[in-house]
Order: sequence, then C-alpha cells, then structure tokens
Amino acid sequence: MKKIVFFSIILSLGIAFWSCSEDDDITPTFDLSIQLIYPEGVDFDFPREIEIGFDSGSRVTKAVPNSSGVATVSLPQGVYSIATSFSVTDQANQQYTFNGKLSNLQLSSDLAKEITLVMATNTGGLIIKEVYFSGTKTPENKSYFSDQFHEIYNNSNDTLYADGLCIGVLQQSSTKANVWLNNEGNFMDRLPLTYHIWTIKGSGTDYPIYPGKSIVIAQDGIDHQTDENGNPNSPVNLGNANWESYVEISGKDIDAPGVPNMTMMYTTSTRMHDWLHSVFGSAVVIFRFPKDIDWKTYAANANNYMTLPGSTSATEYFMIDKSMVIDAVEIVRVEEDKRNKRLPDDLDAGYTYLEGGSYCGLSVRRKAKMIVDGRVIYQDTNNSSEDFLHDLTPTPGQHPSTVEQ
Repeated sequence: MKKIVFFSIILSLGIAFWSCSEDDDITPTFDLSIQLIYPEGVDFDFPREIEIGFDSGSRVTKAVPNSSGVATVSLPQGVYSIATSFSVTDQANQQYTFNGKLSNLQLSSDLAKEITLVMATNTGGLIIKEVYFSGTKTPENKSYFSDQFHEIYNNSNDTLYADGLCIGVLQQSSTKANVWLNNEGNFMDRLPLTYHIWTIKGSGTDYPIYPGKSIVIAQDGIDHQTDENGNPNSPVNLGNANWESYVEISGKDIDAPGVPNMTMMYTTSTRMHDWLHSVFGSAVVIFRFPKDIDWKTYAANANNYMTLPGSTSATEYFMIDKSMVIDAVEIVRVEEDKRNKRLPDDLDAGYTYLEGGSYCGLSVRRKAKMIVDGRVIYQDTNNSSEDFLHDLTPTPGQHPSTVEQ
C-alpha cells in the first residue's frame, strides 16, 4: 500500500461525577492496547500514525501502531467508546474505507482489546444525500410531517438510472436494542422493512440521473408553504419533486398532479394514508433487486417475509438481503440512551440525529467532501457519524458551494 489518506481512532470518555475531599487519590491510569484486524482477504499496510482523542475536545493524544497493527495508550480509569474510520488508496487510485468500533469499554486495569475492521462496500454511485423527516408545527401548533423528503444523489462520474430503484425504512425505532438477530446474537444479514416499500418502475433507462444530479422523493409533492393542504411554517416547496409516495389504497392521501407517483410494492399497514419516516428518525435504505428478479416475483415469495422476533404479532415485514443495499443511513433519536443501531456496520458504522428533535423543521445532509469542476462530491465512508451534518435548513435539489468539514 503506497498511500495513506486518513486514519483516526476516537475515544469517548464516560466520567462518573461524585463529591470528593482533598484526601481522595488521583484517578489511576492504565494501558489500553488496541489490535486492529483487517477483514479476511485484506492485506493492506497499517497506517503509521493514529490520532486518538477524547470527544470533549480537551485533549488529543497520538499513538503509533507497530507493524502488527497494535497501538497502546495510557488513559485514566473510566468507561470508553472507541471508534475508528480510515481510508487508504492503492496504486490504481482506488480508495478503500474501513470502519470499526468498541462500545462501553470499562478500563479499570491494563487491557488489550481487538477492533475487527469492516470494509465499506458501497462507497460510490447513488447515495442518500439528504433526509428531511422532522416535520414542523402549524400556526395552530398541530404536528405536520407531510413535507418529508428523501434526496438521492449521483456521486459518481457515470450516468445512472432511477429505474428499479427502491426505498424503505427499517422496522423498529432506535429506542430499544435491535431484536433482529441471528443465532449468534449478531445483526441478521436480512433487513426488515416496515410501513410502505417503494420502487420506481421503468424499462432500465427511462430515468437517467446524471453525475452531480439528484432526485427528490416527496411524501406529498406540493408547495408546502403556500398550498391550502400544506403548512405555512414548512421550510420546503416540494412542488418540483421528481417523485412522490402517493398511498392510493388508503383513500385519504392527496395525489399531487404535477409529480409522478412511485409504485408501492408492499405495506405493513393499509390504514396509514402517508408513507412515514418517523419524526424521531428511522434507518433508511435504497436498494435494487438482483437483475434476474423483478419486484412482483420477489414480493409474491412468502420466504421474503418475517414476523417480529419474540412477538405474537402476525404483521409480516418485507425482508431484503443487505447485499441488495446501495446506500443506507442510520438516523436515531437525540437522547443518548436511545441511539440503538439497526443497520449492520458494513452498511453504516455510525449514526446521525437532530439535536432539535421532532418538528424542528431541520434535516440531516452529507458533507460536501470536494467540488470538482462545479460538481459536488459528497463524503461517503459508510459512517454517518462522520459523513453527515445535522440540524440544517432543508435544501431539496440544492447543493453546497463550498467544501465542508
């Protein structure tokens, strides 16, 4: 490996506060040894320098791994969360991104731990650029979320097509630990989708998305600021959206005549008259079926459904293999004790959220990593903690003019 682009390990120190006297001992320090392990089949050199720091920003410590990928630091006793994300570039200028983490590590003696790295598998092509899910309050202080949208961007140099593209949100909020686990207690390789699951019908080349261009999927494709069915407090006009998620079977949704409708493949609830991305945050995925399988055949197969593990509910969730996923974003609640992940680390090693909470009228959006010949290249390391900015004014169809950190 000839070139190292970026590498960092971040340690978050959990400190318990208590009253103390002048006679109390100074907090002891211990050696923490971190062994980095690449995925099987990967034989890159390890970076020469690792940045280690506390998330309080009060201190930064650097450590150098040995040739075996071991870094040792001396830290005060406490509870730590360790995360690592780095990219390397080979001689062919191909970039590879790796993520890894350890959570709630109790350091009360000298300790050696391993971080098994996961290589990001979808670092280019179509990405989820922005999600506006929080909604707003009306002048009458009623909750309004019909102005939600998801924006999908072509981050590559090639013309890609929206034909056959699918979108959905995962079952379960981030309030509780994920229950969709395999026999070993790890996240399943299949993902459970809930509410309405959508696709864009086409022949394969009907709906091009050119490099640096995007499509906006609206819950309702209207100008939410001026339409009589909208909310003057809404931050968005979605009258020019590319697609909308019109729920015809409910008999209650309003069909915006100027915006084409996506095709609903399945729903877990025929009573919901809008496609809902939870105002507290959902894990969202865009995906495609294998080329030899059309969506109707897939949806008709009973093996592609599961009920909630440990529940007596008869509701069946639409299951997709994680290999079908093109991009994914883990959006969790703002409360620290309610940030449970639902996506496996190889799809998203982190998460993002809104500090403003529900109905704040703000969105989450990827950082602009580079701007080349006027075209924005958004950051995509498959780690939303690093890739996304949060609490932004929604900008459907618009892109930054400067690089962001």
